[in-house]
Amino acid sequence: MEQKYLKKTGLIALITMLSMIPPLSTDLYMPALPEMTAFFNTSTTLMSFTMTIFFIFMAVGILVLGPFSDQYGRKPILIVSVAISLIFSAVCAFSPNIGFLIAARAASAFGAGGMVAIATALIKDSFEGKEMSKVLSVTQAFGLIAPMMAPLLGALILQVANWEMTFIVLAGLIALSLIGACLLQETLPASERNQGSTLQSILGLGRVVKSSSFTTLLLVGALIVAPYMAYLAIASYVYIDGFGVSETTFSIYFAINSGAAILGPVMYMRFGAGSVKRIINTGIVVALISATFILTIGSKGPIVFFLSYIIYSIVSTYFRPFISDLLLSATKTDVGAASSVMNFGFTVIGSIGMVVGSLQWSSYTVGLAITMLSFIALTTIVWFYLLKSKSIHFDWK
Repeated sequence: MEQKYLKKTGLIALITMLSMIPPLSTDLYMPALPEMTAFFNTSTTLMSFTMTIFFIFMAVGILVLGPFSDQYGRKPILIVSVAISLIFSAVCAFSPNIGFLIAARAASAFGAGGMVAIATALIKDSFEGKEMSKVLSVTQAFGLIAPMMAPLLGALILQVANWEMTFIVLAGLIALSLIGACLLQETLPASERNQGSTLQSILGLGRVVKSSSFTTLLLVGALIVAPYMAYLAIASYVYIDGFGVSETTFSIYFAINSGAAILGPVMYMRFGAGSVKRIINTGIVVALISATFILTIGSKGPIVFFLSYIIYSIVSTYFRPFISDLLLSATKTDVGAASSVMNFGFTVIGSIGMVVGSLQWSSYTVGLAITMLSFIALTTIVWFYLLKSKSIHFDWK
């Protein structure tokens, strides 16, 4: 479907903006977490739960709104999704207590879930083959600019305003996505939509999940990148509370790490998949090395921690477009449902990683290392199952 208003460049920009909403929704107010913990007179665990709840309800939105787009079209569901996220992101700024903030974050996340699922479906609708691989890599590379810039922007906001302004700014940024959604030309013709009931659209999820190859490979990818979500939840506590750096210094460390993480999708765009076995085996080994460094020497200082973690950041961001490309290339029907299952898997397992990383560890640095080692062990188990299972057939080298 030709994009009359957005053109190809505008469509890619819209998909990128939609992909940037989750990191914007967490990283923009990340420098304010210690301040907000004191403001609401709550614990760091409950404050971090405002991030975790976002990813949990985003997963719900992904599962519900993705299949709806298979039935009603991408554009109308996308507009509704963006509007919900926009409204409740603004509402967060007026939270009188931590319970209200958590509820507003949950509602905002539900809308963000639709944005994430539909962004992936738009890629599958509009591109194919090597072009789809490049668009996946480009959008995810630019999507990583959000976590690179958001903490810096958040720290700048805190220099002139309080934490509430971070949510007002977030709402303004989401409004740009709403403009793009209104200009979007529908990418799923009526003739290709699910013609059954709404329930049948939801049941499309079951048809996707029945594929053992799809779900097991998704589990491998989601498990190995989950500790990246744990890092997002506790990074400010590691640097600000643990190492005693300022909010601005923390934002610089976080931004540099996010900038290096862009190398992951850039490398995938440049070199492609290659041998699936070799890539996954290498990813597991590199992640293990990073976790070991963090566990043994990561607490010695912010620079040592930063250097220990950064190699894992690159691995985890390489895996996201790598696994997504493999799964989308194998999907022929129920694209919205497949996109929902894929993003749901990454989101839910990532949320579990956030919960584990946010536990009351004696040291958040050690807690992150243990979280990484636990998920690497699970990744290895599932990967060996995938390799040995006789019920799963694949021709990877």
